[in-house]
Amino acid sequence: MKKFLIFLIPVFLSGCFPYFKKDIALKVYISGLLYEKEGENEQAIEKFQEAIKKGGENAYIYIKIGDIYLKKKEYLKSREYFQKALKLNPKISSGYFGIGLTYLFEKKYKYAADYFEKGLNIEPEKNAFRLILCDIYTNLNDYKSAETHYKILVETYPANYILHYNLARIYEAQKKNTDAEKEYLESIKILPNFWQGYLSLGILYQKMGEIEKAKRNYEKSLEINPLDKNSYSLLAIIYYSEKNQEKTKELLLKAIENGVKEKELYDFLASIYLEEKDYSLAEKYLLESIKIEDTSDTRFKLGVLYDKVKNFEKMEENMKKAIELNPDNSLALNYLGYSYLLKDININQAYEMIKRACKIEPNNGAYLDSLGWAYYKMGNYKNAKKYLEKAVKLIHEEDPEIYEHLGYLYYALKDYDKAIFYFIKAFEKMNKKEIQEMIEKVKNTMKNEDTGKDKK
Repeated sequence: MKKFLIFLIPVFLSGCFPYFKKDIALKVYISGLLYEKEGENEQAIEKFQEAIKKGGENAYIYIKIGDIYLKKKEYLKSREYFQKALKLNPKISSGYFGIGLTYLFEKKYKYAADYFEKGLNIEPEKNAFRLILCDIYTNLNDYKSAETHYKILVETYPANYILHYNLARIYEAQKKNTDAEKEYLESIKILPNFWQGYLSLGILYQKMGEIEKAKRNYEKSLEINPLDKNSYSLLAIIYYSEKNQEKTKELLLKAIENGVKEKELYDFLASIYLEEKDYSLAEKYLLESIKIEDTSDTRFKLGVLYDKVKNFEKMEENMKKAIELNPDNSLALNYLGYSYLLKDININQAYEMIKRACKIEPNNGAYLDSLGWAYYKMGNYKNAKKYLEKAVKLIHEEDPEIYEHLGYLYYALKDYDKAIFYFIKAFEKMNKKEIQEMIEKVKNTMKNEDTGKDKK
């Protein structure tokens, strides 16, 4: 719930002067009010209760006691006194509002909404509490009820841009895009420098597939607020999807130059430089990203970068850090494990890492290939065959590495027909000297075997 709700309490829980049958009760009540004003709540409660005993029992004094318990966050006790007030006077709206607030602060939103609605039925003009109901219904994803109340508020306060904006968001949540567009436009018409309105309108247009309109609104948002990280990010995504790398980089660099310290923007920029194989700039922005927040994903990207520039030590260091920051980072687990297999080092450690990755994503063909290759390296050909063949079925696009691994496996199993079949498939996709050599080796082995058979 939004914090503004707390400040609405005094709107209805004020120091009313109820009618008392005896003057002495009134004097004690006033004494209680003075104690309350000084913040001496316990003494105030005592005086209010004394006033009740001396002939001052009425709904308003119970409201005052309920109010104090509400401020003390003793919600059950507070409700007790608000209920007593309603028992004496079922038409006192502040009793319903008080109970509504106790449930609201306990996060029992449905109960809270019920009591606020009852209070509004008694005093429909209490629009401050209608705002609370809008907030509650939005929280409960009851957008229809929120819409009902926002419409009343907008009719009552047509020049309030925030009300139009909030109603637009409610329409958008219900996929009433035309109504949402109308209300967003009204909000920025009332307040032309309302950058959040342009941002939300841009998001709406992007959802609707009206990309040029989305761009214009993101640009307007940035014109008003050059530090709006969301507009930079969303606009950059559009440029990137349009394959306009230069425009994307230009925008992200502008954000950084304007002082937007947003990790995602640095990561985005670094990813583009990685794609362009500009490893120096990619490294620069990944390191800047880590300064903002050291995350597993960024460390993984940095590890990949160092692998591409053949710096094994830094690759290993960053992959280990990625796993330390997130032990369930399956990408890092598989990447480092497979890197060890390629170098024929730390085979048991590699196996454990890859096994963990497969546990996290049991149907990931790339991970299963790594696991099969680990078993091959450990001499467990039975399990190697099991996982490599499963990997081939799961990866829809032909993967030359899996074919190469199967070639080596079947060669070790002396199934030369299958070995040469997979080596040839691998070579068709990956013109690699080692594979060509293995094809020749398998051919020679098969030839020698046939010669041996002939001699017999």
